[in-house]
This record gives sequence, C-alpha cells and structure tokens, in this order.
Amino acid sequence: MSDISESNPKATLGYRLALAGVIFLGVLIVAGVGVLIVGLVKGWGTHAPGSGPAAASPVAAPVHMTLASGYTILSADTQPGRLVLHLRSSEKDEIDIIDLNDGHIISIIQAQAPK
Repeated sequence: MSDISESNPKATLGYRLALAGVIFLGVLIVAGVGVLIVGLVKGWGTHAPGSGPAAASPVAAPVHMTLASGYTILSADTQPGRLVLHLRSSEKDEIDIIDLNDGHIISIIQAQAPK
C-alpha cells in the first residue's frame, strides 16, 4: 500500500505552508486596498486649512510703488518674504529691501554711484 503523501502532492507539509502563505498575503493585499479606499474617501493625507507653507506667508494685497525719477532698476532678487532691489541714479546706487507682506521698506543702503 502506498503512502497518502506520496500519491497526493497537495497533502505535503510544504504545499500546505505555501498555500497558507499565499492566503495570508492575499488577505494583506485586500486589507491594504481597503485602507487606501477608506483613506481616500475620508480625506486622510490632505492638509488642514491653515497649515503648510501657504499658511506661513499668506498672500497679501498687491503693493503699488512708484520709482523716483532718474532711478533705474539694475537687479531684483527675492528672499523669503522680501524683495531686494538694486537701484541706480546719476548720483548714487541704492539697495532697497522691501517686505512683501505689507510693502513697507525695511532698509535702504546707499552708496555713491561710480563715475
């Protein structure tokens, strides 16, 4: 008489362990997809209003400035919350640092213009 495990490969311990592993991984995949769907529906991962980089520096109303006559803008640069303008007139060079939140001038640095 032959042994049952030799005639039926599905009865071996290796086959049963592999089947258990496949079932376990299948359940994990289904659970993961379920959590993903629930997360999308509930909005997990979205930023709350008032958080993130946009909340740190809110968009202010446009600031209108008039350049004094005789001045030209040589360069403009930005830093977080600031605008740096390099201006030149016939008499002097000037660097203006402007706050972008409200438009006020933080600092003015003046030097004699090159001749």
